[in-house]
Amino acid sequence: MSKPNASLPRPMREVRLYLLAGLRTAPLFMEGFRVALHGRLEASGRSVRSRLLFPYGDWSRGVVPQLWEIRRDIGAGARRPERSIGGRRVLDLLLGEGREQGTRTLLVGHSAGGLAGLQAAQRLQALEGGEPSPVVMIGSPRCRIPEAMLPYVLYMYAAGAEAPSGGSFRPADRVSRLGSFGGWTARPRRLPSWTADKFAPAHSRALPIVGGHADYFRERPPFVGPSGRSNLELTLETAWSWLETVL
Repeated sequence: MSKPNASLPRPMREVRLYLLAGLRTAPLFMEGFRVALHGRLEASGRSVRSRLLFPYGDWSRGVVPQLWEIRRDIGAGARRPERSIGGRRVLDLLLGEGREQGTRTLLVGHSAGGLAGLQAAQRLQALEGGEPSPVVMIGSPRCRIPEAMLPYVLYMYAAGAEAPSGGSFRPADRVSRLGSFGGWTARPRRLPSWTADKFAPAHSRALPIVGGHADYFRERPPFVGPSGRSNLELTLETAWSWLETVL
């Protein structure tokens, strides 16, 4: 029997890319980032379908009901994803659209959209099994990352233009200070101790962008750093360098 020809190109893999907005977001807030990431995926030889989603509604919906839903989802965290309102909406859409075998689902969320993406990915994996969907959380509230999801979650936060990329810094983004990655650690013959990063994501990046929570996807001055790269370029490059390792 002849062996497969290693020189033949690998079959193209389809990627379903979903950009998830947070609280009361403008309809095109993440559109520039969607187009840029869509283009990177296509340039890498993948077939791509992408769209923007609003798990809590866009800016035409009242802020109070959105805040109530987001607060509940932060409380549900990663331990009770079945109680997530935003996560359920995302999951319903994913299941409704259907996917061919081998299709990879990629969830990229800003603010509470990152939380909804994580919770939807957990429930999707529980229902369908297989490899979890990669999740990129940008300026999102902190929550416990389940052990099974650790290799598939990237957490990004604004650290201020003066901070180098990577490493750990106090966030310049106030939303990413909400919630906690912490948990109690049992110790033999001693009282449990609080560990601040017990459930922290394995992959975390501090972004040296100009501004804060609302500015990750800005493309024009004054949102351009000393290197000449815009916030959007920095956010895209950081996310892409990680995505290449998991897709």
